[in-house]
Amino acid sequence: MSCRHPLQKTAALFPTFYRSSQCLKKPLPRSHLRYASTTRKSAAKVQRSMGGIFEPFLESSTPKAKQSARPAPKPLSALTVKDVLPSDDQLQMILQHKETTLDIEKQKAIMAAILKEAPSDELLKMAPASELSALGNIVIRGSRDGTLAALALYKAAMEGGDDRGAFSYATMLHREAMSNNKTDPQALEILSKLARKGHPYAQMNLAAIIMRSQPDQISSAIKLYELAAKGGIDKAYVELGRMYRIGYGVHQDHQKAYQYFEQGAKRGDAQCNFMLGVYHSSQMGVVEENQEKAFKYFQKAAMRGMPEAQYNVGFRFLKGHGVERNTYNAAEFLRMAAMQGFQLAQINLGAMYMQGDGVKKNMDEARHWLEKAAALGGKMGQDAQQRLASLDGAGPDKGGSSCNIM
Repeated sequence: MSCRHPLQKTAALFPTFYRSSQCLKKPLPRSHLRYASTTRKSAAKVQRSMGGIFEPFLESSTPKAKQSARPAPKPLSALTVKDVLPSDDQLQMILQHKETTLDIEKQKAIMAAILKEAPSDELLKMAPASELSALGNIVIRGSRDGTLAALALYKAAMEGGDDRGAFSYATMLHREAMSNNKTDPQALEILSKLARKGHPYAQMNLAAIIMRSQPDQISSAIKLYELAAKGGIDKAYVELGRMYRIGYGVHQDHQKAYQYFEQGAKRGDAQCNFMLGVYHSSQMGVVEENQEKAFKYFQKAAMRGMPEAQYNVGFRFLKGHGVERNTYNAAEFLRMAAMQGFQLAQINLGAMYMQGDGVKKNMDEARHWLEKAAALGGKMGQDAQQRLASLDGAGPDKGGSSCNIM
């Protein structure tokens, strides 16, 4: 099996549907299966309490193309309070959701001071550091032109001793530097201080930076990932498992990779569950091949919204692979993945509508999904285009040439 980054959306990990002209004799109704796209409570809790609004960035094992520098943000002197704050109605809703305790007039007064480039100590006299950090979150989410204003708020919050503000400030500095293929020494210093204090998101991000820029310090990155995982960042287990699975910066060790994925899966992480499914569905010698277990892991990942897993579950329901064959469920899981833009699922769902396999035959629906797949391009896009050509010859809901499931 190809050892690729588990976060990479590639068909290499996913078996395509076998070619089969077999169709269901009895069409099945729409499923009432619930699509539970959930957010892990533990990670969300950590993010609210320590990480601000910024997710940890994950390292890719594949080289990235040079990023284009982003256009410079508008200077503060060119902005008004209306440019950087949401409308009064939106601010009122934000207050109701208790994202800040600052009343609307106080928020506007702080923003007016920022636009006049007031120093941090003056801002800290107007509101506590934690509230300045919260206001920075409001600005960064609600305004295209609020980058510099949010940066000033986070900087003041950091200088007032707020770790969330410090993390957000460092993250903004680092992402700006990354857009220019550089690193920001101040951002690294702040993240290092936070990591030493036990800030899990800082530990996660610092580990990612080390993985990319300091290959001789891989052992430090591993320790940081492990600390981040213990601090509630489930994605750290994904990264650790990935590193050992593909030998990225470490000696390849599938047993260690499996153990890390297993720890993340126990915490409910979708990608860790998916990778356990991959191990149980293959003959890699780490665990005994068990298609029933593989299905259960894929299903857990699917119900947490992972399109690759939804595709695999759909495939297994369709072919009776590790689970009793059920084309009704197959169509629904394929639909979940297709709705998230997963190309293989779109093609196969379109083919099912062409054949009436698991769904009522509907050429308009078939065309809808095949057009979406074709628009994504590539070899699968070409395949979808060929199927569309056969549909165009048939006309809507008139049948036409048979189209085998991939």
